[in-house]
Amino acid sequence: MRYVLITVLVLAMALSASAKKDWTQPETMSRGNLDCTMATVVQCGDLLTGDTTNAPNNVEAYSCVGWTESGNELVYELTLDDCYTVTVSLINMSADFDAFLLGSCDEDDCLTYGDTGFTSECLLPGTYYIVVDGYNGAIGTFDLEILCEQCDCPTPPCCPSLYTCYDVDFNITDVFQTQECLGGPIWDWGVPLDIPMVACDDVPVTNILGTNVGGDYFESGEAAIVGPFEITDYCWCMELCHFYDTETGYDGGYVAISTDGGVTWTPVAPARGYDTIGSSYGAPCIAGMEIFSGHGNNTAFLRDCFDLQQYIGQTVMVGFFFGADSSIFYPGWYIKWVKIGSDEPSSPVEESSWGTIKAMYR
Repeated sequence: MRYVLITVLVLAMALSASAKKDWTQPETMSRGNLDCTMATVVQCGDLLTGDTTNAPNNVEAYSCVGWTESGNELVYELTLDDCYTVTVSLINMSADFDAFLLGSCDEDDCLTYGDTGFTSECLLPGTYYIVVDGYNGAIGTFDLEILCEQCDCPTPPCCPSLYTCYDVDFNITDVFQTQECLGGPIWDWGVPLDIPMVACDDVPVTNILGTNVGGDYFESGEAAIVGPFEITDYCWCMELCHFYDTETGYDGGYVAISTDGGVTWTPVAPARGYDTIGSSYGAPCIAGMEIFSGHGNNTAFLRDCFDLQQYIGQTVMVGFFFGADSSIFYPGWYIKWVKIGSDEPSSPVEESSWGTIKAMYR
């Protein structure tokens, strides 16, 4: 009888331990509205005590995990002026608390979490929210420690491309047109030589649109053209994954938009701006124009983005105008992909969207 009782007790303890966190899919949980109006401003290195007894109770769950967070929540606001990994530790807890890191004041913008704390990935400069919530209604006190370690900034997203309406990948397609620009032909498609063979997002390069893909460019002046693309409220930010290696200031290229099928063209600048202005003594197409240009500066593919909001409601063609003079030749300009998108279908364009994107390149 003693052994039976012990067995029952052990089994009951095991079942109780395994049921501590009843995980479910987050989308099945009800949502609240996180209140950040009374958030406590904190900074790296802080060690402070929290008490959720009289805190708001607005949130049932967070998007990164489906635990039932029906306790009161305390919110902390952390602003980073550089790139850091952030480690948050919950110490001396009087109840069962969980910690969440949010990219904004929104429980659905959960970046990471933990039941005794967490360590984030490398975070870009900006404002983040740390929330301590009680599992299954728990309330009480705890100590919160925030430690930060500087890290190499990750490559920022080029566009808010949760939704992509056009994706022209030159690994797959060889569809493009050309248009002479005061010089000879140069654009080609195929397997490249003497450039990196891994593009943005670690995608291998098998084929590419480029200037004489079999070798260095030569004296030329020509545009490669893709499209048409319909620009809309949810399809306005263009991402370009490309690589270039040219004689600085004398050879290079720029991006332009046409709304009349290629009859006329208007240059557009990327969020970070172009590298330089083409020499007035330089090549066809680019003399006096802002251009991508430079030799030895790039060792990998770059991601650049362009704001096309001024063309909403219109159908456009996209042109890559390249020019080279008669001396000093390098590999040239190579386009891996062109993507156009925005946040999600039917989402309105926010005035702050492009400013946020441009700030990532400062």
